[in-house]
Amino acid sequence: MSVISETAVHPRALYETKWDEVFVVAMRADPAVASPKWRPAVNAYRCADQYVIFVDLAGVPAGSVEVRAADGRLTISGRRSAPEPGCRRSDLAQLLALEIDQGAFERVLDLPRGVDAAGLRTDYRDGLLEIRLPLFA
Repeated sequence: MSVISETAVHPRALYETKWDEVFVVAMRADPAVASPKWRPAVNAYRCADQYVIFVDLAGVPAGSVEVRAADGRLTISGRRSAPEPGCRRSDLAQLLALEIDQGAFERVLDLPRGVDAAGLRTDYRDGLLEIRLPLFA
């Protein structure tokens, strides 16, 4: 998993919202990810000294996940391959259900003012990505 962090978090009129009351999650197009097919689910929390975000990435190898915090946005992107049944060549596999999202993904969250993007930390275990973004003191 690669983590890219830049210290500059640019204030914009959009970020004047009362961030203590709500954490806004927004999807944006990023030219680095060609036509994202799916968006992983997130849970976001504001603690006294940091934001904590959990991203559901079941079946996504850690090496294919990229996390960037720059220009007032947190971007999580990567790719998940389709799970395959592994039938023998002589077997004919009949598709019965196809509900697991696959291919490129991207999730972009707007960061509120006061987030220390340089302090970004991640932990990836059992298909769950944990992102911690400290607040400036």
